[in-house]
Amino acid sequence: MTEKRTVFISGTPYTVTISSEQEVLSAAYAAGGAILGLWDKNRSGQSLAPADYVVECAEDADEEFLERVVRRRLHMPWVIAETERLVIREFTAEDAAHMIPEDAGPGDEIFHSREKLTAYIDSQYRFFEYGIWAVVEKESMTVIGKAGLFQPTAEFLNVEIQQTELRQAGIQQTELRQAESSSPQKKEDTPLELGYHIFTPWRRSGYAKEACREILNYGTGRLTGCICAVIEEGNTASIRLAESLGFRLTAQRYSESAGLLYLYEASCS
Repeated sequence: MTEKRTVFISGTPYTVTISSEQEVLSAAYAAGGAILGLWDKNRSGQSLAPADYVVECAEDADEEFLERVVRRRLHMPWVIAETERLVIREFTAEDAAHMIPEDAGPGDEIFHSREKLTAYIDSQYRFFEYGIWAVVEKESMTVIGKAGLFQPTAEFLNVEIQQTELRQAGIQQTELRQAESSSPQKKEDTPLELGYHIFTPWRRSGYAKEACREILNYGTGRLTGCICAVIEEGNTASIRLAESLGFRLTAQRYSESAGLLYLYEASCS
């Protein structure tokens, strides 16, 4: 079975070839087209290569899904969210040339190298559908920072974390009671960590909160029921931001490299 569907992206039509036949998929792919494999559960030994996406029923592929297939094939960034001032989208290889070297932190070399950023885009976005995204100012169309979701460090995923008394870190008793009374994480939830970095020239303008709020909405609606933030003890700005977004302190842990770290969790349903 083979059919062709058209999806419009920013007013431009794109054709997606949906087929259960490998020869058809290969020909469409070789021609530069977007393809979607159609899996037949009653057909043994079926190969749908080189399709990155497969459905059992063509009707399962709605407009949004087809748009994602096209964007992945043509390396067009997926728009995560928009606000009055910002566009939060996937990075593109071209963004590497516009990063600010002075603002680079540990691990940021990925975003300053076109080759490394291309590899990140092809692996992280394609397979996980989430990651660190570009924060773009609408007025100037400038990348002013990055923010997104990623897998938390293993030390905070350990259910046997020993929570020392938070009062020892100088935290008020009210916060201690909130941490102790927080509801346990659901077993079916895959936790993701929220991170952000607004570049120096655009700080103190509310961009971080604006971007993180939309990412929280996107993440809890599509990806997971549990989003956390790991913050260093002295990072009072990030602590205030997390609390303003509804995060609650749930744990702490000492790291030899970073010192005392606080685990905050969003109130997600």
